[in-house]
Amino acid sequence: MNAIPINRVKKEYKCGTQRAVEPKKTLDKIRPLMEEIGVVDVFETTDNDRTKIPVFSAIRPAAAWGGTKINYGKGVTSDEAKASAMMEAIERFSAEYRGERMEFASYEQLGLTKALDPKELILPREMQIGEETHWILAWDLLGETEMHVPANAVYHPYDPLGMAQQLFRSDANGLAAGNVREEAILHAMYEVIERDALSCAEKNRFLGKRLVIDTEGPLLNLLNKFEDQGIIIHLWYIDGKTGVHTVAAAADDELTKDPQMLVIGSGSHLSPEIAAFRALTEVAQRRGRNIRGDIENKSRVAIVEKAGYERLKRINRIWFEEAKDEVKFSEIPDKSTDFLDEDLKIILKDLEEHTDSVFVADLSKTEIPVVRVIIPGFEVSYTDSSRRKK
Repeated sequence: MNAIPINRVKKEYKCGTQRAVEPKKTLDKIRPLMEEIGVVDVFETTDNDRTKIPVFSAIRPAAAWGGTKINYGKGVTSDEAKASAMMEAIERFSAEYRGERMEFASYEQLGLTKALDPKELILPREMQIGEETHWILAWDLLGETEMHVPANAVYHPYDPLGMAQQLFRSDANGLAAGNVREEAILHAMYEVIERDALSCAEKNRFLGKRLVIDTEGPLLNLLNKFEDQGIIIHLWYIDGKTGVHTVAAAADDELTKDPQMLVIGSGSHLSPEIAAFRALTEVAQRRGRNIRGDIENKSRVAIVEKAGYERLKRINRIWFEEAKDEVKFSEIPDKSTDFLDEDLKIILKDLEEHTDSVFVADLSKTEIPVVRVIIPGFEVSYTDSSRRKK
């Protein structure tokens, strides 16, 4: 594969998120792609929830088996949320395998210096010596070289085509679409870092410090949209491996006491404000999904309903209990810059202390860049409990 350079990209939009262009320009660019990728409807569900925080859905009925037919979008504004849903649909379409060339070989056959050791992906089972699987080429941003990585860690959903065992259940961690490739890479990296921080926090049963929003402005206004409706938000500042800020928001709807409304949102970013915005808007998105009915995960809905509100809170009590320490929002430094490439360089330099490689696989199938980022050794047990680092 060709090298993946990091080009200079100035952020044109910095309001609730940071992007290369404003959401309206993104919408103008991606709207014509919806038919091509199989999206049949994009609609707003904001009014379903009493918080009135923007949430959109994009429906793609022809998603591959095991994939997602309903893509949800979040944001501080309607344009942000709509663009988010449509970009996620493009992301998931692009992540599906469509006949691209793959190698079928064992790790030993490819050579230890030419392939990523699958064990670094934290497998749920022992991989046998000489066991064959599918591989594709990815670019290592730290080593500035190409290497083979397991296709199971790139495509979603991953189908071994009857030729091999799955290494693990494929997921969307580290998948991202962007207005430019640098934006896609940055947001994919944020997601991997976020999942790692959450996995370590839950595994250690220690979430960190309670985050106190002590400044007036859009972030406090967003938080108040929940609390004005009787929805208590427990904001956590989670210490991760890196200097990237991770914020999680656990929502408790004390008015309805509906177990489906015990939801958690999270976000990672060099800007603590953007990390908190992402956590809060993800809460709104998940509330919107559950109010409408999570038709793609009926088993989860049944389990939650059976557990009930009080029991579910007890099971997840670390998210809702009082914290021993707190940190004020005004005390947390904003490390973000005016350029996407500068943000990438800051994070990559930080990651060098924790991993030897940061892999990027380009999955773009439309004019919108889509990538998968893989950071070996970073934990994923928050979303896949079978892959727990020992």
